[in-house]
Amino acid sequence: MSLLIFAYRKLDINRRKSDLNYRLMELTRKLSDLQQYAANIADGSVSMSDMMNTPSSMFGRQLMYMQYAHNGSLFGAQQKFAMMQPVIAMQMQQMQPGMQQMYQNWIFKNLYDQERERMGKQEAKLLNEQEKQIQAEKLKLETQLKLLDQELQACKEGEDKSIEQWKPNYVG
Repeated sequence: MSLLIFAYRKLDINRRKSDLNYRLMELTRKLSDLQQYAANIADGSVSMSDMMNTPSSMFGRQLMYMQYAHNGSLFGAQQKFAMMQPVIAMQMQQMQPGMQQMYQNWIFKNLYDQERERMGKQEAKLLNEQEKQIQAEKLKLETQLKLLDQELQACKEGEDKSIEQWKPNYVG
């Protein structure tokens, strides 16, 4: 009877190990996709090559980031530019009209770039937090797998002892 219990327990442990290994594989893929996405947006802009190399699981997020970062940066730059307008007007009094437009464009582009960098840092912070959560879950799963390996070994030893106990002993 105890042999059946050990066999069932081993079967259950192997099923649980299989489930944990599958989840671990999913987390590893998710982490890899997240890291690829982070590498694609690291410089603050997303090129066509970056889009082509984006994992399919992160494609939608990358599109949303691009739109969010552009719109947020544009809005932030416009607000800051409007607040700086009196200072800019004073600085441009001595400039020629053609230079005034170039100066305004240069200031606006710098403000936009600063906002874009800020948006990138926000996204990097979110990605870092997600990576920490995935790493913590992976560590938890790996610990559970080690415990299951130990339990499986104990079951095998118990099964061997049970077999030894039931083995006929012929004295000749």
